[in-house]
Amino acid sequence: MVTVKNTGGVPLSFSSVAITGTNATDFAETDNCKSSVPPGGHCTVCVTFKPTAEGARTGSLTITDNAANSPQTVSLTGTGTVVELSPATVDFGDQSVGTRSAPQTITLKNTGSGALSISGMGISGADFDDFAYTTTCDSSLAANASCLIHVTFKPEATGSRQASLDVFDGGGGSPQHVKLTGTGT
Repeated sequence: MVTVKNTGGVPLSFSSVAITGTNATDFAETDNCKSSVPPGGHCTVCVTFKPTAEGARTGSLTITDNAANSPQTVSLTGTGTVVELSPATVDFGDQSVGTRSAPQTITLKNTGSGALSISGMGISGADFDDFAYTTTCDSSLAANASCLIHVTFKPEATGSRQASLDVFDGGGGSPQHVKLTGTGT
């Protein structure tokens, strides 16, 4: 979200609020910036990202108005990926210290039109030793195919425990992450 604030002494009049640049179609904007904003007033512009291809995507939010420094631009960046991990967060809840939980399943899906290379997986973060995984994923995943990752939680101490399952792949935006949480009791 971008806030446009009128710090001048006269109304700020807009002629356009638009997304421009190389990958402009990957971004969309909605705003409540009517034709003008009074002195001291403000309006907001919300930008969403829906990539049309994998990899780095760029654009600009361009605001054209009657200010001396018009147009104002805000750089937009995002990374398109063909990897879908579901769920994005796994909460194991309470687990007795030293005991292993039942496995929770994460689905990795290749939403792209070509094979996805998977170069590795791992668990990172403050409490990475409290979590373990097994997987049915190989080094390549066909287009529109899925594989499974089973994660367990065995807390080594009491209290909140956190880590991340990381998937390293060729699908854009690598590594992908799934947040892992649980509480040792």
